[in-house]
This record gives sequence, C-alpha cells and structure tokens, in this order.
Amino acid sequence: MVEPKLLSTEEIAKHNTADDLWIVIDGQVWDMSEFAPKHPGGIGLILKYAGHDASHSYNEVHSSSLLPNTLTTSKLMGTLDTSAISDSWSKPPPQQNPKVQLQHERPSLSTIISTHDLEAVAEKTLAPKTWAFYSSAATDLVTHKANSSFFDRIWFRPRVLRDVRERDTRSKIMGQDVSMPVFVSPAALARLVHPDGEKAIARGVQKKGIIQCVSTNASFSIEEIASALSPSSPPPPLFFQLYVSKRRHDTERLLAT
Repeated sequence: MVEPKLLSTEEIAKHNTADDLWIVIDGQVWDMSEFAPKHPGGIGLILKYAGHDASHSYNEVHSSSLLPNTLTTSKLMGTLDTSAISDSWSKPPPQQNPKVQLQHERPSLSTIISTHDLEAVAEKTLAPKTWAFYSSAATDLVTHKANSSFFDRIWFRPRVLRDVRERDTRSKIMGQDVSMPVFVSPAALARLVHPDGEKAIARGVQKKGIIQCVSTNASFSIEEIASALSPSSPPPPLFFQLYVSKRRHDTERLLAT
C-alpha cells in the first residue's frame, strides 16, 4: 500500500484560489477545486479556508465520513506534515462580522413547555451563525409568515363531558404506525446544535415512537443515523427528504447507498 504523500504548509498554502483549492480536514489534504462550486452552502465557505486547515469549521457541521464518501480518492492529495506548522498558518481566518457571544445557561428541558419556549432558548444559547441558519427563511419571509399564520388557525376541537382517563394518541403517517400524529421534519446540519446531530434525534424518536425525516444535507448519512439506534427497541420509521441534484448521477449514487 502506497504511503500518503506528506505535504508542507508552504505547499498547501499555494493552492488558495477558486480554480486551485486545497484544504486540510483532520490532517488530510483534499483538492476541492471541482467540488467547491457545487457545495450546497456556496463556494465562499470553502474558499475562506483555501490553502489552510478547515477542520474546526468542518467538524462543527459534518460527519468525518462525508468527504471520503463524497470525493474520489484522486482528490486526496496527501497528509499534512505536522512537523513544521507555524502559528500564522494554523490561525483561523477572520470572521466578516465578528461578534461577542454572551454565554447563557440552558434551562432544564423540563421547564420548557412549548415550541415557543424552545425558540426563545435557542436564540439566546446557539452560536449566531447557527441561529441565523435555523431562524431564517427565503428572501422576504412571505411564505414563512403565511405558514405560521395558517398553522395558528388549526385548533383542537373541544369535547366536553368526556371520560379522558384513558387516552390513545396512536395514529398512522403515510402508512407508518406512530405513537402520536407528529414527526421530526427535515432540517439540515443538525450538528450545528449538538455534536450528535441527527443521531441524537434518531435515538429520541425511537424512544417516543415517532418518525424522523432526514434531510439530504444532514450532518450524518442515513447509515450513520441508523447505526445510532438501540438494537433493543424497534427501529423508528426514517423518511428521507431528497433534493435532486442537477448532476443526476450524484442523486442516483445517493439513493443507491
């Protein structure tokens, strides 16, 4: 087996343009020149780390298996030579809008009553870029506001003088049995909120008997999410939200895995 080529920081730093773009992830040097323009988050996020180490930013969001499963081995240029790393090279790039983030203690989950409470806590405790990602919507937010308005029109029909000592919330969603008629909708990059991301969500829905719908842009693959489930309990139904790529063979490869 051929040993991976050791690459110096000086050599890596030369590849710092959109047409010639190398980054370091966990000690491995990857050529991102072809992939960066297709990156779902835009080329700018990758270009910011061109010729440098992007491990911290990458690992905040993605599983370690994503790059090896996404890129071919021909894009792995070698490994980082750690014998001569300077402080200036390893220093992260400056943020466009640096902010001082105040640390807020997260309250006990048992004190949170509604989704509105969860949203209020998230705004105070998540990193600014994470809160911006999850709280935003497209352009002028017209559809976002309309969805909230229409959802508020759905009320529980009151039933008076009923015996409620025994209740049954079980239902079906698309033919799948659930303990209650709710499911976890797909939201990308759950690792922004917690290191276990979608894997933690999967363990939660398994305990409660509801459905998880996994985003195409999840932090972990379906296989990794499924592997996080407890073998001692029935697996929950996992739905998949598919974004069809313009490169149809990429979508076909995703569905085949």
